[in-house]
Amino acid sequence: MPELIGLAEIAARLNVDNRTVRRLIAQESETLAIEIQRGKGEKVLLSKDDAERLIASYLARRGPQTGTPEESTKFDRFGYFYLIQLVPEALPNRIKIGFADNVERRLTEHRTAAPTAKLLKAWPCKRSWDYAAMDSITREDCRLVLNEVFEGDINGFLRRADSFFSVMPNPDSQRELSEYSPLFEPEDRPTSEQA
Repeated sequence: MPELIGLAEIAARLNVDNRTVRRLIAQESETLAIEIQRGKGEKVLLSKDDAERLIASYLARRGPQTGTPEESTKFDRFGYFYLIQLVPEALPNRIKIGFADNVERRLTEHRTAAPTAKLLKAWPCKRSWDYAAMDSITREDCRLVLNEVFEGDINGFLRRADSFFSVMPNPDSQRELSEYSPLFEPEDRPTSEQA
């Protein structure tokens, strides 16, 4: 019989909470060919191989994290998408766009190379929206300089970003699990009166 690993052990290795592990399984189960097993008390378990694939996939995308599970979960879910004017006095139409969990810290980092860098605006953003936001905001009337640095009309960047984020949901919201989802632990499963 293969060795089985519970959500709590996976969560501890990733420094996240069980809910984050459930979400990862839901997102990655098809891609990684993960099969959910049931243990005593109908606990959600993964084979050791499936757990290792899930952990490796997660770490490859994020890298190992430090801090408490609560801090890590918040970091994993959302942060901010920002527009920073790098050298406003010399190149006012050159901006850096990107995602950060802490915009003020990111601005401070940019100021080591560009001391007059100025934050134009930041929007609450899920980490998974990063590339879609960037593609939407830079889809027209701008030119790529390098990496996430672009030149173009500042008001156009701001207008496209405001438009993109106006149709996105609250980034801290999560999809509700169906009462039939195999990701529910038995004690968490809603009764038919609650559903």
